[in-house]
Amino acid sequence: MQVRGARATDLLGAAEARIASWRGAFTGLVPQEFLDAMDAEAIASGWRESLDAGRSRLYVAEFGGRIVGYAGVGPERDPSAPRTTGELYALFVRPDAWGAGAGRALTGAAVDDLRAHGCDRVNLWVLEANARARAFYNRCGFVETTDRTYSSLADLPEVRLFRDV
Repeated sequence: MQVRGARATDLLGAAEARIASWRGAFTGLVPQEFLDAMDAEAIASGWRESLDAGRSRLYVAEFGGRIVGYAGVGPERDPSAPRTTGELYALFVRPDAWGAGAGRALTGAAVDDLRAHGCDRVNLWVLEANARARAFYNRCGFVETTDRTYSSLADLPEVRLFRDV
């Protein structure tokens, strides 16, 4: 498995991995209509704009010539956070690659990226009901905080986790 910075030609494969992961992890947690309507081309286009504008950076995990997962990182979106805090915006892996090390490798790439960009802490948000993801992040050294919010999708509760970089 290879983890590397995403190229423009990787964005569609990463978007397809996102859709597969969301459908595998979030069925029953988020509205099915949303999952059914996810569009890889639209997701890839949105990423292209964000990457081109320098708002975020994307890493992909490739195995056997196929993108099996991705991680998106950048500055913490909370304006009250210290400038040395980064954020892991997203980390998703195709269900058929769960447990194969892609998630851990992508987390490592994300942490390394944020450290190289002067961060000493990384935050992330995860759906409170996503026990599998919360356990994964705990194994990767993230600690849950008392910070809570609600996702823009179906107003679902989310919890913030952090890790020193």
